[in-house]
Amino acid sequence: MSDLCKQTIFGIPFVASDLGEAGAYFAGLAKSTGEPQLVAHADVHVLTRILHENDYGVGVQTFDYICPDGMPIVWLMRHRKKAAANRLYGPDMMEQMWSISKAEGLRHFLLGGTEEAISLLQEKLGARYAGAQVVGHYCPPMGEWPEGTNEEIVRCIRESGANCVWVGLGCPKQERWLYTHRAQLPPAVYFGVGAAFNFHAGLVKQAPAWVRAHGLEWFYRLCKEPRRLFKRYLVHNTRFLWYCLTRKI
Repeated sequence: MSDLCKQTIFGIPFVASDLGEAGAYFAGLAKSTGEPQLVAHADVHVLTRILHENDYGVGVQTFDYICPDGMPIVWLMRHRKKAAANRLYGPDMMEQMWSISKAEGLRHFLLGGTEEAISLLQEKLGARYAGAQVVGHYCPPMGEWPEGTNEEIVRCIRESGANCVWVGLGCPKQERWLYTHRAQLPPAVYFGVGAAFNFHAGLVKQAPAWVRAHGLEWFYRLCKEPRRLFKRYLVHNTRFLWYCLTRKI
């Protein structure tokens, strides 16, 4: 199985593929890998953290695959190579993998969210993609985790027999958890997908497709949750523009 094509932006190797090709590749990997394979979905927020926070940057760059989750990154890829590049958005990847689950024999584990979100997520995606098999889930508490939680999560994943693990703990927590515990994780493909659980559960409204295509999802989400997201977008969008002006792409 040949590896996915990658393209470097600011020294970071992003997957250069489309959703169908990437989904088929990850399905094959999930069925054959003998070790954990980590997939990050990096938007501007994740990218600027990689460049600005040394420990986080080193950790995320140990991931096996970093997918371009935001349109500004896709535009940089297209500008640099003068060729087609595609957004590999976490919620879209989740749908793609669920859609081929039955045919490919994929078994899913859900890490993160609330019991309400997980129940709604399984109901909605299960109805849409008949035959998608969820073999386990774990909803850690908000805030600091009690002692032994990490070991319990790893045990649950291992005992479930999942080969696709969806991690919706939010950035930067989900990436840090994955690279910190990689040595203990059982073989599977692990996807860090942020708010995908709440989007698919219907608890948070997703931006319309045309808004996402024009790279304005951040503005849509800011309008929906200004108090929570104002500082994030002010800091990280500003840093991104600065890097574009001052660093070699």
